[in-house]
Amino acid sequence: MLKELNDGLGCLSEGFALARRPALRPYLIVPLVANILLFSISGYFVIKLFFDWINGWTGAVDLWSWLDWLESFINNILGAIKWIVFGLVISVLLFVMSSTFTMITHLLISPFIGILGEQAERQLHNPNYPPSTLMQIAWRTLKRELGKMFYWLWRAMGLAFLTLILYFTPLNLLIPPMWFLFGAWILAMQYIDVAADNNGRSFRELLVLLDKHKIATLAFGSVVMALTSIPILNLFIVPVAVCGGVVFWVKKLTPHLVPAGG
Repeated sequence: MLKELNDGLGCLSEGFALARRPALRPYLIVPLVANILLFSISGYFVIKLFFDWINGWTGAVDLWSWLDWLESFINNILGAIKWIVFGLVISVLLFVMSSTFTMITHLLISPFIGILGEQAERQLHNPNYPPSTLMQIAWRTLKRELGKMFYWLWRAMGLAFLTLILYFTPLNLLIPPMWFLFGAWILAMQYIDVAADNNGRSFRELLVLLDKHKIATLAFGSVVMALTSIPILNLFIVPVAVCGGVVFWVKKLTPHLVPAGG
C-alpha cells in the first residue's frame, strides 16, 4: 500500500520535471493559455455574481426600543459573519470550478492535449503509436472526451443523490471526503487517459488497469485535486498533470498491459 501511495505521488513530481524540459515548451502554450482564460473568466463572473448578491444582503436587526443599544453590536457581528460566509462559499466554488473546468478545458482543446501527451511520452521512451492524421486525432480525442464526460456526469449525479440522503443522517460527515475522492479519481482518470488514448487503448481497458492500482491512482489524483484548489497555481496545473499522467501510464501501467489484439 505504501509503495502504491508513493508511486502515485512520485508520478506527479516526475511530471513536473518532465514539463520543464525545453523540448516540450512549444506544446505547453495552448493548454496553458486555454486553462488560464477559461478559469479566469469563469472565476471573475462567479465571484462577481456572488459578491453582488451578498453585498445586497442587509440583514440588519431591529430590536425593541429598550434594546437599541444592542443593535449596533449585533449588526457588526452579522456583517462579519456575512463576509466569512462569502469567503467560505467562494473557496468551495473555486474548488468545484477547478475540477469542472478541467473537464471543459480537455473537451475544448483535446487534440492539443493529446499532442502534448505524445511529445511527453517520447521523452521517456519510443512509443509505437497507431498511425493517424491530425484530423483523425482531433475526432478521436473529441469522442473520447465526450465519453469521459458522460462517465463523470452519471456518477456525479449518483453521488449527489447519495449526498442528499446522507445529509439528513449522522453520516453527513462523510460527504466532503466522498466528493474529494471522487474528484481525485476523475482527475487521475482524465490525465492518465491521455497516454492510454494515444497508444490506442480503450477507455474501458484503462478503467480496468486503474482499478488494479486504486491507491496509486487516488494518490496521484488527490495531489492534482489539491493543486487545482490553490489560486494561481491551478492555472498551470493542466500541462503538469498531463505529463504526470504520461509518467503514470509508462511506469505504472505499461508493464501490466496485455498486447493489443492479444
